[in-house]
Amino acid sequence: MATDSPDQQPPRPAEQTAGQRTPAQQPAAAQSGSNPPQAINAPGGPNTPQTTILQQAELPRVDTAARLGKLLRRTVAFPPCADELLALARVTDPNDDVTRFFDEYFEFRRHQTLGEYTTRNPDGAPVPRQLADDLPSVLDRSLLFCRESDQPGAPAPEQRRGRWPSDCCFCTPCVTLDGNRNSSPTTTDPQLKRLFIGDLVWLFYFERMSIFQILGAILDTYASNGRFPISNGSIDAGFVRDDVVALVLEAMVRQTKTGLSSTVRDRGCTYRTCLGWVSDAGRKLNLDTEVNTGFNVQFHKFIYTALEFYKDRRLAVAIQGAAAPAAQPSVATLISIRDTIDVLKKRFEMFDYGRNYNNALSGIVWVIGGMAIVRELRTTLGIPPAYSSTHEFIPAAYDLLVLKRPISYSEMNRFDLNRTCAENGRDLLLDLEVINHNDTSPRGELENWLVQVEGKVEAYRTAYRALTGVDLGTSATAAVSQAV
Repeated sequence: MATDSPDQQPPRPAEQTAGQRTPAQQPAAAQSGSNPPQAINAPGGPNTPQTTILQQAELPRVDTAARLGKLLRRTVAFPPCADELLALARVTDPNDDVTRFFDEYFEFRRHQTLGEYTTRNPDGAPVPRQLADDLPSVLDRSLLFCRESDQPGAPAPEQRRGRWPSDCCFCTPCVTLDGNRNSSPTTTDPQLKRLFIGDLVWLFYFERMSIFQILGAILDTYASNGRFPISNGSIDAGFVRDDVVALVLEAMVRQTKTGLSSTVRDRGCTYRTCLGWVSDAGRKLNLDTEVNTGFNVQFHKFIYTALEFYKDRRLAVAIQGAAAPAAQPSVATLISIRDTIDVLKKRFEMFDYGRNYNNALSGIVWVIGGMAIVRELRTTLGIPPAYSSTHEFIPAAYDLLVLKRPISYSEMNRFDLNRTCAENGRDLLLDLEVINHNDTSPRGELENWLVQVEGKVEAYRTAYRALTGVDLGTSATAAVSQAV
């Protein structure tokens, strides 16, 4: 199969990092949650009194992005018409939000359904191996090497290597999992080749933005009621974008009619069995599934204990600024966090059972494809052209299509808050997949990582409190709104 060459694809947006200030330039509040200070003496002459200055020591960074990028592909069948659904998701503007969401998960390249595993060379070096290469040991040779039909007078039939699974059952689109989410300053393109349970958390919060409700209203308009004048490509024969949008909408309508789209039931079952959560739409279905209560309890307990760690650390820094010897953050808190993470990671296992992985992949494809459709049709739907960012046109589309009211302006932007929870919750869980949480030694990996992700924990807490009114820092067993 021919694949797109790299020079045919627009480059991925470069990660931008804010300029860093020296500890002397940073305000005291910013330093309080950082590294413990070290005392240094200011230079001066022999008769000059020595002045002690507190300076933050640099902790080694835990590069979880590089570790995640080394994990091999999993076997997964892409949802039908994935390359059609995602056709409009990636544009040449590197600052476009939908393009960034696409780059966090996908790349336009031929997908391989069967995954990989690791073997070792005679010298012990790990080597990735394709599962497809092992098919002859499992399947009949006649299935793998198909004979061409005999023709009269033709020489002996030749055999050629066939493809299993075939395209007539599982599609192999020109889009595959290869994302740059959760990048770091040292690894800006980690190339994550699979999904994790953190990506299901991302999908959950994006569903809470009502992306699927907005997309459903657009498809209903296109297929049935004609409420908005959405072109089917015949209005302007020279405007190819209308033709592409119409084909993408037609693919979505067909997938919906045949039941192959990402459905409320599929996503609702996956949320319950993997996260112990329920969406607003899924709550109305009264689904009868296993509920992963352990994930829900332990994840929010982790947020609480991490916040307690930061509180202890700020107190330790304050003590260090006034007295010696320097006090360390509570070891008991680190042990509590370690035990919580240990139980939480055992609850990740549910994501690898049944159709949960496939349901998550299908939902992500439809979310990103749906946002691309809203972006392309925003002026047709009556959204001002100036609303070019997702945090502007998604809430506007929700008002017009779902609530059927004029565009409103509120102090709280639901899209921004849900996006903050989605991205920070996902990144924390991705890190937990690969960090050594058992290293609770002073300045060990667990402590270094906790200091590294303080901003993400605090951002998740703040956004969740603004969305639901629940402060995850007040109790280890907070009654969260999405619990089953």
